[in-house]
Amino acid sequence: MKIKRISEHPSLYVLENQPKKTSRTPILFIHGANMAAWCWNEKFMPYFSELGHPTYAVDLRGHGKSGGQENLPSNSIADYVNDIERVIAEIGETPILIGHSLGGLIVQKYIEYNTAPACILMASVPSDGLAPSIMDLFFNPTFFMQNNLSQLFGTWFSPVDVTRKSVFSGHVDDDVVIRYCTEMQPSSPKALLDSLWLGLPSKKNPFDIPMLSLGADEDTFFRPEQIRKTAEAYNAEYLNMKNTSHAMMLDSRWHESADAINAWLQKQSL
Repeated sequence: MKIKRISEHPSLYVLENQPKKTSRTPILFIHGANMAAWCWNEKFMPYFSELGHPTYAVDLRGHGKSGGQENLPSNSIADYVNDIERVIAEIGETPILIGHSLGGLIVQKYIEYNTAPACILMASVPSDGLAPSIMDLFFNPTFFMQNNLSQLFGTWFSPVDVTRKSVFSGHVDDDVVIRYCTEMQPSSPKALLDSLWLGLPSKKNPFDIPMLSLGADEDTFFRPEQIRKTAEAYNAEYLNMKNTSHAMMLDSRWHESADAINAWLQKQSL
C-alpha cells in the first residue's frame, strides 16, 4: 500500500499481509527507532495473518520506503502520530495498535485524542520518557557510547557483538544479526528529544482502551520495573517475557511474545 504525499506530509509505504480468510480485527504494527516495517514482516505479520488478522506495518516518514528522508532529523513524535492517523484512514477501519520501543510512545501519544479496539506496548519507551534509561546506560559507558552512536547513525556503526547484546537474547547467528543490521538506519534526533521530555504523553488512556504492556527481562534499554510502571499508568495488563530482549519481534524467543499477545487478544474477543 502506498499513501500519497499531501501538503507537507510525505508519502508513506505500508506493508500488508491479508489472511486467507479474515476472521479477526486488523492490526497495525508501528516500529521503533532505527527500524522500519520490515521488522514486523519477518515473524509477526505472517503469524497474526495466519490467525485471521489483516496485518499492516508502516514505514514511518523518513524510514524504509516512505518519503521524507531529507527531513529525518527534524521528524517529531507528533509527525509520526500524523502518519498513523493517515494509515488508519486508508485502512478504513480502526485497527489494534502494536508499537515497539519508540513505536510504543507513538501509540501512547495517538491515544491521547483517538481510540482503538486495543493497544499493545512492546518494550515501549516508558510513559515518563527515556531519562531513567539513559541514566542506567551511563553505568556501562562503553556500551552507552556505542549505543548512542548507533541510535543516531544506524546500527551499522556498532560491532556485531554490541548489536547482539543490545537487541537480542539467546543464540542468534552472526549472519542473521548482520542481515538485520543492514536493514537498520539512523533515527530522528528530534524524536529522541521528544522521548526525553518534549513529546511525552500528558493524558493516560482517557478512552479506557484495553491495553497490554510487555516487558523483556533481558532488555538493555528498559527495565521490567519501568515497563510495569507504564502499565500501571495506563491501567494496562503487564507481562514480563522471560529470557527475551529488546527486539521482541525478532528475538530468538519471538514466538512466546506473539503467543502471549494472541492469548490476550482472544480474551478481548479481538
